[in-house]
Amino acid sequence: VSDLLLYADESLIAHVVTNLLKNAVEAGATAISISAYTTPDDSIFIDISNNGKPIPDDEAQQIFVPFFTTKPTGSGIGLSISRQIMKQSGGNIELITSDATATLFRLKF
Repeated sequence: VSDLLLYADESLIAHVVTNLLKNAVEAGATAISISAYTTPDDSIFIDISNNGKPIPDDEAQQIFVPFFTTKPTGSGIGLSISRQIMKQSGGNIELITSDATATLFRLKF
């Protein structure tokens, strides 16, 4: 598929993507990949992966909890707001994997 059409609030989805990109850079990523695709049931996925420092398993379970942060100056609201935006858009955000090779977040619409 060469073109995908997604009906969502552009500024809100841009906020989610920007937050994921910012987090990747803060995790030391030197490579970031964004890909989009559709499934036979017409779901649209946007995958954002990076090669930054992995999210430990114990932290991964809490990253969407409001005010949870591992950053000294973090507020802990970025991923929580991102999840709310995705729910408001009729979709969701999920951490698919985070290990030594890649951290992958998936947005589903």
